Amino acid sequence: MAGSAADPPRRTRFVSSEPEEAREFISRLYGSHLRVGGAVSGRMRVGFDRLECGDVNLSAVRVSADLDFRMEGGEHILIGTVRAGRVDYARGRDSARYGPGDTYLGSLREVRWDARLYGPDLDVVGLPESLLHEVAGTTPDRSGVPWRPRSWEPLPGCAEQWRHAARYVRELFEQPHVGAEPLILGAAMRMLAATALATFPGDVPPGPSVADQHDAHPATLRRAIAFIEANPDVDLGVADIARAAAVTVRALRLAFRRHLDTTPLAYLRRVRLDKAREDLSRATAGDDRTVASVASRWGFADLSRFVERYRDEYGETPGQTLRR
Repeated sequence: MAGSAADPPRRTRFVSSEPEEAREFISRLYGSHLRVGGAVSGRMRVGFDRLECGDVNLSAVRVSADLDFRMEGGEHILIGTVRAGRVDYARGRDSARYGPGDTYLGSLREVRWDARLYGPDLDVVGLPESLLHEVAGTTPDRSGVPWRPRSWEPLPGCAEQWRHAARYVRELFEQPHVGAEPLILGAAMRMLAATALATFPGDVPPGPSVADQHDAHPATLRRAIAFIEANPDVDLGVADIARAAAVTVRALRLAFRRHLDTTPLAYLRRVRLDKAREDLSRATAGDDRTVASVASRWGFADLSRFVERYRDEYGETPGQTLRR
């Protein structure tokens, strides 16, 4: 999976009042050319609080200075939200100004831009382009054309959804017990990428091709189901299942919809729910097994939703199964 969650989230904190030290740190993170201008209230202070999981990163950036950036976007897209201060962008002939409450695309691959940040207080999320393609079920064009949204600003009404998703994932990464649960981390990163695609939509990809229609047959479904049922404890995305079934993501999705009226990931969640029930049923006195630990092990981050889904499926709560 792109941006794999095999390792737990890593935290980096950086605070400095030295312009050269700040320049080196920011340039190392983003590969940018940076000039630090005048400090706010006469004193410069640069602070970063960065969480990384796989290739996904979330940074809280607080700077009491004016900063000039010159940057060419790499394989990560950057999405910024202004909490305080101001950000002025120049991208070729285009320019934009963002203030408190605004969310925007800060960087795209092969796009050069200049920015001036005035005493910025920012939340910045970095997502690898490969993860966006994985979640969308697309592949980069053979000519190397990168992913392109239709706008640098969110679709109307979607900015708050993005901010909520980013806060949720950051809070999830900060929970100590989550670091040992790759199924939760992987699902969280794909959810964040899916929210980014909905917030900054690109061109609508074409529907299933004739080849996809042909490949969406029962044999494809059998291969996919066999792979899922053999690997429920592995962090899987729809692209991983499609590769195992030797078809495209669109063909895989069509096969599940056509023959089971569901999706590959919904089927995977059902298999994991069954595994959670097995774990709860096998619990013995003194093994310290809890509903929360079993839910986390099988990728269910929201305990209340896990309990609701479990009760709907089996007619009893996870706690009742555990105590039986």
